[in-house]
Amino acid sequence: MGYLLIHENGTMTPVTSNELGLRAISRYCIIRRVIIPSALVFILAINTTLTRLDYFTGYTNATKYNDAYDNQNQTSDDNIDGSILEVAQCTPDELFTIQQQLSPDDCLKHQHEPWKQRCSLTYATRCPDATWLKDHYTELHNTTRRQHGLSTRNYNHTSPDASSFLGIFVGCNKGFDAIDAMRMGSGNPIFDKHAWEDAMTDVYKRGVPAGKIKLEHDVCNQATSSQFSLPAVSTSKPITTTSSSQVHCIEPMPATVRALQRSAYKTKYDKMGFTVTHAALSKEDGAVPFPRGDTKKVGRENGGIGSTKCISQNCVNVTMYSLDTYVSKFVPEGAPIDYLSVDVEGYDYNVLLGENSSALTRVRYLEFEYNWMGAWKDQSLHQAIEYLDQQFGFTCYWAGFDNTIWRITKCWLDFYDLHFWSNVACVSRNYNEVRGVAERMEEMFHDTLAKGEENLRDFEHRFQRRDQ
Repeated sequence: MGYLLIHENGTMTPVTSNELGLRAISRYCIIRRVIIPSALVFILAINTTLTRLDYFTGYTNATKYNDAYDNQNQTSDDNIDGSILEVAQCTPDELFTIQQQLSPDDCLKHQHEPWKQRCSLTYATRCPDATWLKDHYTELHNTTRRQHGLSTRNYNHTSPDASSFLGIFVGCNKGFDAIDAMRMGSGNPIFDKHAWEDAMTDVYKRGVPAGKIKLEHDVCNQATSSQFSLPAVSTSKPITTTSSSQVHCIEPMPATVRALQRSAYKTKYDKMGFTVTHAALSKEDGAVPFPRGDTKKVGRENGGIGSTKCISQNCVNVTMYSLDTYVSKFVPEGAPIDYLSVDVEGYDYNVLLGENSSALTRVRYLEFEYNWMGAWKDQSLHQAIEYLDQQFGFTCYWAGFDNTIWRITKCWLDFYDLHFWSNVACVSRNYNEVRGVAERMEEMFHDTLAKGEENLRDFEHRFQRRDQ
C-alpha cells in the first residue's frame, strides 16, 4: 500500500506510510484509494487544490476529487449522479499479457464446432467463483456486526439486514445460486443450500413423503459446492425468519418451476422474500412454448426460448416479459437491483436489450452468459460490451476462478467475438455502494496479469483449480 501526495503547486509525490509516518497521515485528507498496476494507492491532499490524474490505469475519480474533499463526511453509500469511476484503456503491454493468458489459438481452431468448448474463454470462465463479490458482502456484514456491537459469539441475525438486498435471477434453474445470493445479500443463515436441496428432491403424495426425485446434473455442481460463509450464529437465540431482502427466481421450465415453488413453500422461504415466478424473459412481452419437462428429473439446463424440443414434446405456452415489464410489475418502484443474473441459454443479450432497458439503470452488479446458441449466434459481444459501457456505465470482465478476472471493457481483443460458452461479470460505475466491488475487480484484474503464465488458460490447464 502506498500514498500519493498532491502538493499545492500540482506536483505529486509517491511516498510510503513509513516515509509519511502513521501519525502524519492524519494531517492530510484521504480523498480516495486508487488501484494502479503496481499498488493500492491512497490519494492525500495537502489542500483542496486537486489535479486530474488521467494517466492512471484502472479506476480514477478524476472529475470528482474536489466534491469528495468538500463532502468527505458524507456517507459513502450516497448515490452520485453520473459515473463516479472512470475506466482506462488497456495498455499494449496489458493487452499482450491478456492474449498470452487467454490464447486465441483453440478458439480460432474450433470456431466452427463451439459445442466442444475448446476455447480459452471457456477454460477461463467455466464456473466462476465471484470472490470479488463475496468479499464485498463479507466486509459489509462484518461492518454491520461491528456497528451493532455484536461479537461473533452473539451474532444471531436478529438485527436488521446490512442492506435490503434485491436480486433477480433470470433462468433460475434449480435455484441454488439464487438461494446462496439471498444468503449472501441478506446475511441470514436461514437461507441454506442443503435445506433447499432436501426440499427440491423430496416427493410427496397427498401430503405423505413418497421418496426422492433426481435433479439434473449441475455443470458447476451448485448443489454440492460450498455456500456463502457467514459469521458463526448464536444458538441461545432463534434465527430471524423475517427479511427485508428479496430474490426473484424466474424460471420458464414447467417441471422445474413446480419443484421450485414446492421447495419455497416447504422451506417457508416464500414468506421471507424468495419469490418464484413462472415466466420467460426476453426483449419483448408475449408468450413462448416450453416443453412440460421430465417429472422424474428436474432442472434441465440446456432448454431455452426456441428450443427444438417443442417440436416433438408436449409443450405449454409460458408468459414472456421484457426485463422492464417484469421489474415494473414485480419489483418495488425505484428499488436498487443489487444483483442481476441472466442465464437463458443463448438469449441473454435479448434480456438486456429490452424495449428501453430502463431497469438496467438500477442494476449495481450484473452477470450473464455468452454463448454460441440461441440469439447470441447472430449477435456481437463487442456491441453488447459497448452498449453496457456507454449506455449504462458498466465495466465488464471475463469472470474466472481462483481469483482471476480479465477486463473486457476497453481491453477488447478481436477473437472475443467468436461464440463460445463463457461467463461475464459487470459492475456499475455509477453507484457508490458498489465502488468496493469495482475496485476489487480492477485490482484482481491487475493481479491476474501480474502472475503471467501462472494464470495461463489453455487446453492443458483447462478448469484446473488450485485446490484440486
